[in-house]
Amino acid sequence: MRAAAERPDLIGRYRVERVLGRGAMGVVYQAHDPVIDRKVAVKLVRAELLDEVAHAEYLARFQREAQAAGRCQHANIVAIYDFALQDANPFLVMEYVDGMNLADVLRQRGRFAVDAALGVILQVLDALACAHAIGVVHRDVKPANILLTASDRVKMTDFGIARLDTSHLTQDGTMIGTPSYMAPEQCVGDPVDARTDLFSTGAVLYEMLCGRRAFPGQSATEVTHRVVHEAPADLRTLVPGIPPVVDAVVRRALAKAPPNRFASAQEMSAAVRDSAAPAMAPPDETVVAPVTRGIISPLEIERAERALAVHLGPIAKVLVKRTLANAATPAALWENLAVHLEREADRAAFLRQAGRLR
Repeated sequence: MRAAAERPDLIGRYRVERVLGRGAMGVVYQAHDPVIDRKVAVKLVRAELLDEVAHAEYLARFQREAQAAGRCQHANIVAIYDFALQDANPFLVMEYVDGMNLADVLRQRGRFAVDAALGVILQVLDALACAHAIGVVHRDVKPANILLTASDRVKMTDFGIARLDTSHLTQDGTMIGTPSYMAPEQCVGDPVDARTDLFSTGAVLYEMLCGRRAFPGQSATEVTHRVVHEAPADLRTLVPGIPPVVDAVVRRALAKAPPNRFASAQEMSAAVRDSAAPAMAPPDETVVAPVTRGIISPLEIERAERALAVHLGPIAKVLVKRTLANAATPAALWENLAVHLEREADRAAFLRQAGRLR
């Protein structure tokens, strides 16, 4: 009852409908934008809880979240629509995502199948590649900041501690992030770069594959020590039968020294795609291959993959391979792939590409 009583009716021009989540410093609400007539998410921070110095720093950091996310316009990144103040408290207006964060999904579902985990990570890497290309390092890649729709479409959020190359608010020597997913250089306050996000992505993939954190601990001190000095438990022991190529991708991403990791999100994405093929091979090829390959030509498969990639990026290749197992005709292939597109306009545009089948 108290939470409902504290809920404001309006934040700026946005009419509040319900609480989506709470944190120590603020609340995320579902709201309605009456001007655009659309559902949005509004993150309101209670900055009045801070003293004057901390208030100014937090406000600057929060505004930087809007700048960072606003510069990252990508299908796998939550869009930022607005930034303003409400009674001296900053708020962000963001794209509303109908789904759950990966942390909650992991708690409910447990570990992911290998192909499903790789499909999610490919989308995360696609989002990071976009951010890194414009000089943004997320610095807090973790399950709670990865939103998943019902069709496992990824939307990354919370660039609140992202480090813009042109900003000096977050200085080297300051540890900011979530310890269980932080890279060793973050834990000791050393400079960070794109490879820092790739370490965190490796930690997320590890957890998706085996259902436990790569670096568990009862305190931040214990977790930090493990991140800096210890290797995670052997993934092949925790998940017998995991493809060696998948294990190799995880181990390289979790290398302690940045030069030993993947050099870029694109390089890690290519390695994940290469590992996805054997991971997703059907156990009995005689059941699937003759049906699809005899009717759906390689040219048609390639065309569908290219059309889907326009909307979903690298994950398209994985989805096409998965869909081929249950698609007996070209029309069925395109229709089954279309369900992965959330927006009706995107589905219509995608299916128009199939019109040449007739």
